[in-house]
Amino acid sequence: MSSDMIFLVVSDLPVAVAAVAAAALYRKADTALRIFCGFVLFSAAIQALAMIMALRHHNNMVLLHIYTPVGFVLLVAFYRALLGGAVTKGVFSGLALLFTFFSIINTLFFQNIHTFNSYALTVESILIIIITLFTFFVSLSKSRVSLVTKSNLNAVGWINSGLLVYYTSTLLIFYLSNYMLKFYSLKFNMHAWMMHSISSMVMYSCFIVGLWKQLSSRFP
Repeated sequence: MSSDMIFLVVSDLPVAVAAVAAAALYRKADTALRIFCGFVLFSAAIQALAMIMALRHHNNMVLLHIYTPVGFVLLVAFYRALLGGAVTKGVFSGLALLFTFFSIINTLFFQNIHTFNSYALTVESILIIIITLFTFFVSLSKSRVSLVTKSNLNAVGWINSGLLVYYTSTLLIFYLSNYMLKFYSLKFNMHAWMMHSISSMVMYSCFIVGLWKQLSSRFP
């Protein structure tokens, strides 16, 4: 097994650990965290399928075209349940519908299922960054924090931080990915995607801490 493949396997370990924590917490979690646990489990399933396809030398880009809109909808549903007292729920529903429509149009007419869907990922990154920053603002404003946020404040802080770190770190990679592939060396692209993997490991590590803290509070 090559060093790159070993790194790929190691970088997926936090995803697997987060999935185990999410499965353990799912039944005892409130609505917001139950949706987030669903997001983690869905992400882990997609990651596992992507690895299997990569090991068999199959193009796994189709999974990314599925993961992007579905993952975004699950995250928006998580924040909708979390911030229900601070934002009109219709805003989140409209955002999820518009992004799903945009993602489907992008796949059908601009970046097909065999190519990297950089347009959708870039837009998703910007939207998630805005939502996570707004969540930090709400959590610091005690008068506007929903009851759900209060009960999960510690876990939500870690989850929100993980998402913010990942999407701010990878925004430029997503935006420039196809340009880099066309005009830069293979080595440069490998280093860029290694940075992506490191950002993903940091994000899922934050998820693990947040979910573990919530598990500890449920099962003292």
